Amino acid sequence: MLSYGLLTNSSNEILSEINKIYDLNFDYAELGIEGPEGNPQIINKKKNEIARLLQKFKQKPIGHTAYWIDLCSDYDYIRHAWILEAMREIRTARMVGIDLINFHANLNGMFYGEKRKTLLDNLVKSLREIVRYAEKSKVHVMLENVPLSNGIHDVVEFKYIIDNVASLFVHLDIPHAFTSGGMKSVLNYINTFGDKVTHIHWHDNHGRKDEHLPIGEGLVDHEKAVRALKDINYDRTITLEVFTNSNDAKSSMDKLKILWSKESY
Repeated sequence: MLSYGLLTNSSNEILSEINKIYDLNFDYAELGIEGPEGNPQIINKKKNEIARLLQKFKQKPIGHTAYWIDLCSDYDYIRHAWILEAMREIRTARMVGIDLINFHANLNGMFYGEKRKTLLDNLVKSLREIVRYAEKSKVHVMLENVPLSNGIHDVVEFKYIIDNVASLFVHLDIPHAFTSGGMKSVLNYINTFGDKVTHIHWHDNHGRKDEHLPIGEGLVDHEKAVRALKDINYDRTITLEVFTNSNDAKSSMDKLKILWSKESY
């Protein structure tokens, strides 16, 4: 069943963020496991209260890690340190009742042409370790596509990672894909990965950069995206990653629900 959630703002105190999301009538909270207020050390200290609040929602919570985690680094000590941090974040997530967590397809460094594959393969190696570790705790790992950048935003590169890491799922950020090549890119992601798409982020932008605007304030063709997702029978979770304010996120959810309910799709 389709469920709608909101990401906690990691700049704000985490318990108040969860309560606010509940009061706005979202189905679940997507917990930002990132600093300052979502740092695993802070979550661990508040784990009992966090777990209690998350249990009030209709749908299980989802874990969201920092986009700057560098799992592809060609500095092996750094890459392994990030793998250890990812494992700690998986333990933290499980502790508060989360069994689905994301990492981002972030790449750093001046690697171009054939040399870029070094970073892609490092990401594959890192994610294989992380997924194996997560499976022991019954946590599912998904990879989120990033917006137009040095990171993995092109569907071909993204598919290379997904195809080479067993049990890795797709976290599709619709507007991120839009910055990579407009609606053609969005539809390509949806049609390429189909039922591998386990979770979605939704917001809006003008196609040039990641703006996290309310639905309708950018150029994303939301109706076309909804039609494509209904064609693959998507019925899981959608987080409104609208950063202007929580009321904009709530109204964006309402607009998306209306689009999804149209019988003509």
